[in-house]
Amino acid sequence: MILAQFTRKAGGQLQSVQVSGHAGSGPYGYDIVCAAVSTLAINFINSLVELARIEVDVQLDELDGGFLKVTLPSHLEEKASQKVQLLFESFLLGMLNLSNNSSEFVQTQVTETLNGGKN
Repeated sequence: MILAQFTRKAGGQLQSVQVSGHAGSGPYGYDIVCAAVSTLAINFINSLVELARIEVDVQLDELDGGFLKVTLPSHLEEKASQKVQLLFESFLLGMLNLSNNSSEFVQTQVTETLNGGKN
């Protein structure tokens, strides 16, 4: 199963996302749920770089796959922050829709932080 864990600051802004696991909805190379998650995630990162013009911290497992973590810079200018949040909310929306339609293969969670610490 793929687990997407989004972290939202106490003020409501999304700050990071970690996606891990494998969908297992089909044979390797033919897993359409995995392909959907990968497409959403790669499009999100590319959009942050190309449309919002920010550099993000991206960690991934290039050998085995099944792990991606994206963390935003701690401080962004207001205009960039608005773009970034719209893109992040769009990625969350896509993952929630995928989770609702393929709940046996994908789970999406949102955790809110309080004063910089996790709940």
